[in-house]
Amino acid sequence: MNKRKSMEQVVYERIKMAILAREIAPGTQLVENTISDKLKVSRTPIRNAIKKLQEEGLVTMVPNRGAFVMQPTRAEIMQAFEFRTELECMAVPLALQHVTKQDIVELQEMMIGEREAYKEKDILTYIKINKAFHLFLAKRTGNKFLIETLDTLLRKINIYLILYGVFNYVSLDEVTNLQDHERMVAFIEQKEGEALQYLIRKHLQTSLHELEINKLQYKALEDVL
Repeated sequence: MNKRKSMEQVVYERIKMAILAREIAPGTQLVENTISDKLKVSRTPIRNAIKKLQEEGLVTMVPNRGAFVMQPTRAEIMQAFEFRTELECMAVPLALQHVTKQDIVELQEMMIGEREAYKEKDILTYIKINKAFHLFLAKRTGNKFLIETLDTLLRKINIYLILYGVFNYVSLDEVTNLQDHERMVAFIEQKEGEALQYLIRKHLQTSLHELEINKLQYKALEDVL
């Protein structure tokens, strides 16, 4: 049992790290025979590893075809960002009246964590903190439907950032997202709702345009395992 779990973890980590490193292209089929031959493992731990990646949203299962690295359409990505923008802007006037000084301290600590994660090229930590930052105001509204909807949407968009974001290719000094977050916190502290909404729209539009869809170079599955 321990050996089976160990091999499952090996397969899971090898495939996940290849996706995170942008070595496997979105839409690549995860062929069990190829993975089995390359890693010298049976198909059971491979299937379990792929199932775990599916649960995380990195892999999708296509009936009668198999497992594929997630490949959202351009239209899906645009629609997700448009809906997200409206939800975040909706939260602003509802949340600002409840923001406290401690909230500002917490947001500032998030920004420190974001910068450190970006500096260390720790994409998973960066995305986790970024999600918490953008969900912060929604949580302050106390509206459970707004919170749950935005949370689900952010988890989906995080996959797009993993697949297409500029995380690995832009230096810390050039990251406009972090600069925008600093300005957002200032607007939140000053309770400048209209300025904050304008910045959120501009910020998310920039994030969408920076996604490098169809611009990256990838390797074959067997060459990265």
